[in-house]
Amino acid sequence: MTAVVEMDQKAGSMRFWYVVTAVVGVLAAFKGMRLPNRWSATQAQLDYSQGFVKRAFFGAAIANPLHLGIYSRFAVVSYGLLAALAVMLLLLAMKSGMAKRLGGVELLAVFFGSYGVSTLANTVGYMDIPLAMIAVAILFVHSPMRRIALGLPLTVVALLIHELFLFVFLPVLLLSFVLQGLGETTAGGRVRVFAAGLVLALVAGGLTLKLAHEKPMTPTQVAAMSQHVGQRVDFEQRPDFYTVLVLSSRDNLLTMTGYFKSFDWKVKQLSSMALFGPSVLLLMASATAVVRSSTVEAKAWAIAAVVVCGLSPLAMNVLAWDVGRFNGLVCLTAFLALIVAVRFTAGPAMVTSIRQQQVAVIVLLFSMASGGLLMWRTDKVFPAYPQLKKFKNQLQEMSLAQIANLSD
Repeated sequence: MTAVVEMDQKAGSMRFWYVVTAVVGVLAAFKGMRLPNRWSATQAQLDYSQGFVKRAFFGAAIANPLHLGIYSRFAVVSYGLLAALAVMLLLLAMKSGMAKRLGGVELLAVFFGSYGVSTLANTVGYMDIPLAMIAVAILFVHSPMRRIALGLPLTVVALLIHELFLFVFLPVLLLSFVLQGLGETTAGGRVRVFAAGLVLALVAGGLTLKLAHEKPMTPTQVAAMSQHVGQRVDFEQRPDFYTVLVLSSRDNLLTMTGYFKSFDWKVKQLSSMALFGPSVLLLMASATAVVRSSTVEAKAWAIAAVVVCGLSPLAMNVLAWDVGRFNGLVCLTAFLALIVAVRFTAGPAMVTSIRQQQVAVIVLLFSMASGGLLMWRTDKVFPAYPQLKKFKNQLQEMSLAQIANLSD
């Protein structure tokens, strides 16, 4: 009888946390939701009409065939991609066996209610979302040989869409090979898994170096590209976006070196620690606990790999200045690192304590109350209802052209 009561209580607790996940996920997304801005809409239109151009694959393969130069259509597709990513993350977490391995699903709520989800929703239209979808799709494959077979072409596509894939999502993919290899019981099996991960790293690194050494576009080419894009879009382009195409990697590094010394950059980094830190710390602590209780060898190295890969988006701060955007992605990669730790290691089921659930509630409350670093002239803060009402009125009252300008 006692065992039956405990099972009923556990099932009830699981249902409760699934409901909490849905509620806080909607709130967190709405807190950051906005119309795709003109920078992201302009970037999505690039193609290869002027020769090879970095970040042009999405425009050539998706935006052009689907006529996403129509702003309303681009917005709908962007929202669809965001929703698809949320579903994929939920399905991957459930497929990984997280509920059984961790003894509960409160960490689902911690992630989906995190301020990182708010910043992710705030970047709707940017390439971060389709890149995350590619990474999640690869992680669905458990077999290392099948995963590398799928991962190689998808990684090439991802890097042609945007080079940040190398720093943000590739480390988590490589982590799956590291942990799976350390868990292999035979020397031959371990070599095969490690070799597959090494091949993926070498291909991604080699392609990135090639992209980095491509000559930037000339002002003449940029003008031609802008004119070409302007002929098939119904919104005003962001002219400052095209400066990205004329800057080299060296130019970016020199720009960021100066930004590091600014007071604004330091304040944003401190704000990021407060906004994303609690969620990231809880997710990373859980991921390392999973590895520590697993059967993998060289646990110290495995734990170090989990931490480094989970925090990998921080490297983007060296290359670009969207502090809130990149630091917010750490919530996503920390969650993916936890899923990878659960999915690609073997170990006993863990027991969730009341104290762990209390910590999860505190972190959620902190996330729900957080605000700042969003790509708005005025940040949205909790609760989101007033902003949603204003957003609805704007959609009803303004023309399509005005909407496109508003989303700047």
